[in-house]
Amino acid sequence: MTRKMRTESTFSYLNRSARRGSAASRALIETWLYRTPAAEHADFRSRFRCGNDLQFTSALQELTLHELLRRQGCELRFHPNVPGTTKRPDYYVRQPGGSEFLLEACTSAEISRGPESSPRADRIRDFLQGLDLPGYLIAIDELTEGRRDLPQRLLAKHISDGIKATPADCAKGISIPLLTTTDGWRIKLTAYPSARYGTRQGTVMQEAWSHTWTGPSYPLRDALRRKGGRYGRQLAVPYVIAVNSSDVMLTHRDFEETLFGARPEAGITDTSLSRGFWGTATCPNHRRVSAVLFTKNLCEPTLLMGQVYACLYLNPWADQPYEGVLARLPTFRVESDALRERAGTPLHRLLKLRLRDSAMW
Repeated sequence: MTRKMRTESTFSYLNRSARRGSAASRALIETWLYRTPAAEHADFRSRFRCGNDLQFTSALQELTLHELLRRQGCELRFHPNVPGTTKRPDYYVRQPGGSEFLLEACTSAEISRGPESSPRADRIRDFLQGLDLPGYLIAIDELTEGRRDLPQRLLAKHISDGIKATPADCAKGISIPLLTTTDGWRIKLTAYPSARYGTRQGTVMQEAWSHTWTGPSYPLRDALRRKGGRYGRQLAVPYVIAVNSSDVMLTHRDFEETLFGARPEAGITDTSLSRGFWGTATCPNHRRVSAVLFTKNLCEPTLLMGQVYACLYLNPWADQPYEGVLARLPTFRVESDALRERAGTPLHRLLKLRLRDSAMW
């Protein structure tokens, strides 16, 4: 019943976990998988099982898109041929009424990053996650990795001594003294009374996340550019790109500036950074991309808790404008030179999911 370790892949955790949330996650993936053609099962299973969480999330995103469109009455064909290129998008979609479009899915790797990951530091995080500390849970305030593995018995004794040196009636939390070693380790922890957290186990907080982009500009721009020109300049049907990011900090301003460029008040003078993926009315770009479907925070638990946000942006200068079932989601379009939103239906309702309580995880 232990929680997922940082050194553990999502598949490995789901495969061993007896938690109710894990069982629900497995059932969701299996149900959706068997609604795809049998010829696709081996590829999906390979990506789920490969041990790479980015591949796992990418496969889940494609399953989610398949289920979403299937629920809207669409017919889908996997990896269709496109005239003029050997590249194949993820889906050819025929909507109710006969209109068609191409759909390509991608996962953005340009996200705000959490604490830097490395085997030595992750082994310490996993040790703290599983530490049996009667009456207390640990929060990690700072963790700087040393040049060699830190003995776990040394760290356990340091925590125990720090708690024993504090009055027993300390209800707000115990600040464990900073642990430093000659080979570079710096670990600062706080022990909180476990009674404050009900049945919670493991660490209650990891180091603070830094909101820094790995790319030179907006977090989703490069992901779109990689897909924007893959299938030639002339397409006979609308082309939609679905971009998923696990960055929960993204806002509509990030989406809008990615597509339409930085606002004047942003103070960006570099044209290459300020100009959006779609450019402007006087200088449009990527006109073959008819719409972009953004999702964020997409994983099995957030799907089952109804916490995955999805929205559609329509390209006002598209060669092949998109109209169809994806516009049942919250949708943004340019009208009278202003970007306007139509509220739409949340993703979990279109997927007809029975929502679960977060306590299951």
